[in-house]
Amino acid sequence: MGQCPLCGGGVEPDPEHSGVLRCLACWHAWTLPREPQPCPGYRPTLNSALRTLDAYRDLRR
Repeated sequence: MGQCPLCGGGVEPDPEHSGVLRCLACWHAWTLPREPQPCPGYRPTLNSALRTLDAYRDLRR
């Protein structure tokens, strides 16, 4: 499967955690790189929330 970056031993996928590799010799564990996820598109919601907070701040003065 591969080699451990610390000791050079053999590695196998961790059966308890998906996307995690574990060294069979030194038990070092690390995650596999993930594919970049697209932006979920929360910007319009964030902008409206910031406008609401700005208006609320003006009311409290």
